[in-house]
Amino acid sequence: MLKQFIYELKSEPVVTWVTITGTALAIFLIMTVVMMQEVKTAPYSPESHRDRMLHWGSMSITHADWGDGTSNGPMSYWAYQNIIEPLESAETSTAYACMPTTHSAALRDHTPIKVDILPTDHRFFDVFDLQFTAGKPYDQAQFESSQALAVMTESTARQLFGSAGADLIGSEFLIDLAPYRLIGIVKDVSPLADHAYSQLWVPLTATSLLKDTWNDNYMGMLSSTILARDKSDFPAILAELDKIKASVNTQMKAGNGYQYVWRNRPYTTEKDAVGRWANVEPDLKQARRSRLMVYLILLIVPAINLSSMTQSRVKRRMSEIAVRRSYGATRSGILGSLIMENLSMTLIAGLIGFGLSVAFALLLAPSLFNQGMSATSAPTTASLPMLLHWSTLGMALLFCFILNLLCTGVPAWRASRASIVNSL
Repeated sequence: MLKQFIYELKSEPVVTWVTITGTALAIFLIMTVVMMQEVKTAPYSPESHRDRMLHWGSMSITHADWGDGTSNGPMSYWAYQNIIEPLESAETSTAYACMPTTHSAALRDHTPIKVDILPTDHRFFDVFDLQFTAGKPYDQAQFESSQALAVMTESTARQLFGSAGADLIGSEFLIDLAPYRLIGIVKDVSPLADHAYSQLWVPLTATSLLKDTWNDNYMGMLSSTILARDKSDFPAILAELDKIKASVNTQMKAGNGYQYVWRNRPYTTEKDAVGRWANVEPDLKQARRSRLMVYLILLIVPAINLSSMTQSRVKRRMSEIAVRRSYGATRSGILGSLIMENLSMTLIAGLIGFGLSVAFALLLAPSLFNQGMSATSAPTTASLPMLLHWSTLGMALLFCFILNLLCTGVPAWRASRASIVNSL
């Protein structure tokens, strides 16, 4: 295949390079689209266990006096404690603010800076693997005693203290004029990790967020993530949740007439990524169909254009094919040979296109990816661990193979079916 590729490059360099360029651009375009989807669901720190996560971002509630009406929004801590925390089939779970909010942070007598702050419980650091470079997270005792503690990113520490070394652990600073003590420093988190992202994390109990509730304390301002021991445990977790849900709704209805509308929550990472509204269950099948249609269009359109170039190359080689036929080559052998020769060219072009898509994603991440929940408009960053996964590489190879079949299959089949006399 390599010799044939070199021969094609020497004999018709313009056609060969146009074919390679067209294929590379096709793979570049489709892999860029794939990466835009992959960053929402692929595992990377601090959301390395996305395949084992179930997210409960919102709640829906109704009342006997509301008819078909519902109230929709984040959950309360009461809901978390009574529905999610009792789970025995899950490894653990966490409750945290439904989104980071912007606050001021400063040293005494210094100019304050704006930071994204996410109040969480102590289990947050068991579910999301933030990479500590100094110190440690707050524990259960510190959480329950409402201690004013904080974990911050390295870049925030440099902005605030001028450095990010271990010697800062124990330092005091102000959040909205209230004193907090720094107990941990972690590597920066991209806003693309939209559940774990923040620049500073504090205990929920050190804020007033637990009191920010409505509808008789059944709704609040929190979200939750459940971490399974293995994704195969999802059915058991959901089955246990079904029993808890039924019990909770029975108690609520008997008490003051409220009932939760579950909408099949919680959701897997993929289903959660396509959700937009709290009052509508995400349609995962429709989202997958839409993605498939986009992929097919991005494959078929360049394949049609490239097939004409392939046809011209095959026509030029008809005499060669006739000679091979006269020496006993079978039609299937000729067909396979032509497809494999073109596949080698497609793979070379595919590697070029894939490399371009990765470089493009790294350099233009703020423009390419949707901005995550960043109250301070922190720049969206991407890294190789976020973009390169076995699934991504597998998709690239699959698209190369399909593109090769689409643009080569028909011309190669026609060439293999042509008679020896006509070919000569």
